[in-house]
Amino acid sequence: MNVTIFPTGKGGSESAVRYLLSDTDHVGKKRSVIPEILFGDPDTFTAIANATKRQHKYTSGVVAFRDYETVTPDQVTTLIETFRSTFLPGLKVDENFADFWVLHREKGNVELHFLVANTELSSTQQLNIHPPGEKNIQFFNAFSAVMNDTFGFAQVVPDPLKTSLKPFEAKSPNGKKDKKAKDDFAKVLHTEITGGFIKDRNQLIGYLKHHGVDVPTVGNDFITVRLPSAKKNTRLKGPLFTKDSDYAALVAEHHQSKIPKYLTPTEAEDQKAKLANGIEARMAFNQRRYLTPKPGAKRVRRAKLPTANLPHHAARRKDELDQTAKPVHAKEIRAELQAHLDTLKEQAASATKSAASHLPHHAARNKDDHEIASSVSGGTDGAVGGLEAQIGSLSMQYHSLLLMLAGAKGRRASQIKSQIMALEQKLSALNLELEKKKLQDKNTLLPKIT
Repeated sequence: MNVTIFPTGKGGSESAVRYLLSDTDHVGKKRSVIPEILFGDPDTFTAIANATKRQHKYTSGVVAFRDYETVTPDQVTTLIETFRSTFLPGLKVDENFADFWVLHREKGNVELHFLVANTELSSTQQLNIHPPGEKNIQFFNAFSAVMNDTFGFAQVVPDPLKTSLKPFEAKSPNGKKDKKAKDDFAKVLHTEITGGFIKDRNQLIGYLKHHGVDVPTVGNDFITVRLPSAKKNTRLKGPLFTKDSDYAALVAEHHQSKIPKYLTPTEAEDQKAKLANGIEARMAFNQRRYLTPKPGAKRVRRAKLPTANLPHHAARRKDELDQTAKPVHAKEIRAELQAHLDTLKEQAASATKSAASHLPHHAARNKDDHEIASSVSGGTDGAVGGLEAQIGSLSMQYHSLLLMLAGAKGRRASQIKSQIMALEQKLSALNLELEKKKLQDKNTLLPKIT
């Protein structure tokens, strides 16, 4: 699972809403599954987003799951609630902000597309869930890391080659844009670099020029290119276009990104702490900017305060303070975050239990026994099933890494070994938790001695 923010949001929001609900995708292909509205009303959102005269009227993005990552409707709802409380803490939907969520499934995976109006509703001030800066990027990365760990999914490891070559995707060397082009320039460059035929930036520039791509500017950490049919130059930044960049190391990172990575317990706690710190900082900002009345600002006429007629200024001041936003303590923020994460895990366990209840043969024969145990144990067998499913999935990944290790050498072998160690720690912790759950079930089902 990963969160992507798109470089859109200027002008009216009608086109963005229309695309999310359209029965065709961005290349005009008919969607195999019709989009489904999850939250929000398209007309209301459009009206709110377009009400401002500011150039940037909305933020557009997607929470995308990989093909093999499955989530339940309940988990989707909880994930959206967690997203809101993370990036819009202290603010209430329809009271402070407007958003619009649509489910896409035509690619075979789950994609939760969202639009957030860039206006805080009570103050009409600008609201930006994705401000520029490295700190914000790390905040979003921490969210993805914690969510993947909570779901039991592998972490998203950036592929430096894919990121750098993205501007060349769906383009042939002559500049023509064609999704079905067999000579997709990104694939050609990818093959040349991973094959060791392009070993540094100078060779890359030479290769581009040889194939008709103009390179008018070469800087220390960027180059600009112009494909034959392009009307303007494109600046390319990143490790692939930096002077003296180590292409061999980038190729090694590319291979490493294909190995499933799971957080160790220590790494998981570290990412959770980073996420909580980010929420606390954003909560403080939101309370200061949107929830605290400004001197001289126009206020909505409020009902008369209970102590307004009292002579003592302190009594009147108390009522005024009661009507302003109270600062939320870090402990409360972390508790709310943990509650969301616990809910996601419980929903995963419940989904595993529900799926197993429909199995034929032995599952059907034991149906009554399971129902009795469930009523007594309060559903802990569902938690056991969820843990067993997660352990089974991780075990398959573990054995796959062992097979990969057999043919690996040098640095790549070391990287695979570190992943195996991380998986061993996670499996050990899960097995320990599983034994505790089973022991709880056993003790619960024992007859009481009176």
